[in-house]
This record gives sequence, C-alpha cells and structure tokens, in this order.
Amino acid sequence: MSNSEIRFIEYKNIDYKKWDRCIGASPFGIAYAFSWYLDRICPHWDALVWGDYLYVMPLVNASKMGIGYVYQPFFTQQLGVFSNFPPEPEIVNSFLNAIPEKFRLTDMKLNLENRPTSRSFQISENKTYHLHLQTGLEFIQKNYNTNTIRNIQKAIQNKVFISPVYDIPMFLDFTQSNLKLKSPEVKPKHFSALQKVISFALYNQSGEIYGAWDSTNSLTAAAFFVTANQKSIYLAASSNSTGTEQSAMFLLIDQYIQNNAGKHLILDFEGSNLPGVARFYAGFGATPQTYFSVHQNRLPQFLRFLKK
Repeated sequence: MSNSEIRFIEYKNIDYKKWDRCIGASPFGIAYAFSWYLDRICPHWDALVWGDYLYVMPLVNASKMGIGYVYQPFFTQQLGVFSNFPPEPEIVNSFLNAIPEKFRLTDMKLNLENRPTSRSFQISENKTYHLHLQTGLEFIQKNYNTNTIRNIQKAIQNKVFISPVYDIPMFLDFTQSNLKLKSPEVKPKHFSALQKVISFALYNQSGEIYGAWDSTNSLTAAAFFVTANQKSIYLAASSNSTGTEQSAMFLLIDQYIQNNAGKHLILDFEGSNLPGVARFYAGFGATPQTYFSVHQNRLPQFLRFLKK
C-alpha cells in the first residue's frame, strides 16, 4: 500500500454506510469511530480511505489563524486505522504519511491494533484497562483485590444504592461540577457535545447511565457507559465528596459488572496513565493494554505557539 493509493475524502463525500460497515466489521472497532459518534463529539471530521472502505481513518480537524491541524477530541480515547483485520505497521505508517500537508500539526491517539513506526512522527505509549466480562461473575469477583472488596463493603455499609439515571442534564450538571477542578481543560462546549452522544446512545440502547445514591437519596457518583462492537466504555464518570468518602464508585462499577457478567463484552475503563487511577481499575481485575499516540509538528518555527 502506497500513500498515493490512500484517498483523502472530505466529510460531505464520505459514504456513511460503507464507513460504518467497516467499523462494525472490525474486531477492534470501537464506538468512537462510528459516524454517529464523530458527528456528535466534534464539529468537523474528514477521512482517509483505502479501496472500497477496506481501511479507514478519521481525521478530526480544525483550523487556527487559517492553519489546519488534526487533533483528538475530548471523550474520544482512540481513533487511527480501522479494518476487518489488524493492519501491519507499514499500513499504519502509510496512513499517517498520507495526512494532507495542509494539516500542519497532528496529535492523534491510535487504536489498540495500530503499531506505528514512522520516523516522521513522535510516538508515545498510553495505557487503558480491559476487563473481560464473558468469564462470568464468580470468576471476575474472585479477582477483585482486597482494597476493592473493602471499598464495596464500605459503600454497602453506608447504604449506598445503585440505579439507572435517565435525566441527562442532571447527569451532565453533576459530572461537570465535579470535574471542573480535576479537568479544567474540559469546557462547557465539550460537555454539550457529550450530551449529544449520550442522547443518541440512550435512545438507541447503546448506552447507560448508572447513579449511586446515598441514604438521603442524593446523587453521589455517576457514570455513563457506551457500548458498540462488544466493547463497553466507561466514558464519563465522577463522584462528589460524599461519594468519595462512601466509596460509591466501587459499588457502581461492581453493579455494572454484575448486570453484564457472562456477556461477550469487554469493559474498557478508558485509561489511565495516572498510577492511582490505574490501580483503581486494576483492583477489579482489569489488565493493562497499550495504545499509541502520534505527534507531528510541521509548523514554521515562528508559529510553534499554535500547538499550545
């Protein structure tokens, strides 16, 4: 596969049916890459395509001062090259090298089956954590560590209970207020995009919101899960101070596992490179998976500030 065989297709000319067929048939396809998700999570995206949509790569892009750049939108952990079998590193490199020159800056996180080796890009490793739910509840819970078990019991003793949440604005208000100090880079416009994703997912039964409530019926923790291609992503979650004190999120995740154990499903915790967060996920028996970020800066020296 040469770079010249890979076509750049503007958004208006993308064949949605063929695009989504490719993502849906891919064993490593994931919710982020479907057209419905991209349409809602970012203002604009184009694509690189080889053949009759046999290999595809979304290019989420924007411009600043008339200079185009490719970026990774919030609430979208992985993109990259998708097909119905894992692409060789050379194919991933070809797609990366086929990114049009009009995009002077590229920051992208690739999916788990992409192994880039291109010297034209800076490449770094990231971790996400996967828990295979088809092994069954008994097997999964046997692999909880003692800290996780202790925290689940703590939540139960505090009379925390878990139930579905259908009020999307309430969930977003709760999540936004609890993340504004931890993640100030996530702006209201990003939560507005997330709201569109959640609305679509709930309506199409590909997403669920779980809430943890204390003994006074106050919401103390909440999480949104989106599911596609046998992968359920722990996409957006937060706890308030009461929820943290009462270990509510431990019980919430345990309840989600109980409700889905035995299904042919992977729970993707969507991170993290932070040791403390990684320990939290590993406490449920989830195992680390490596995926790669790529960065390329082709800006003139005097415009390097644009990357900030």
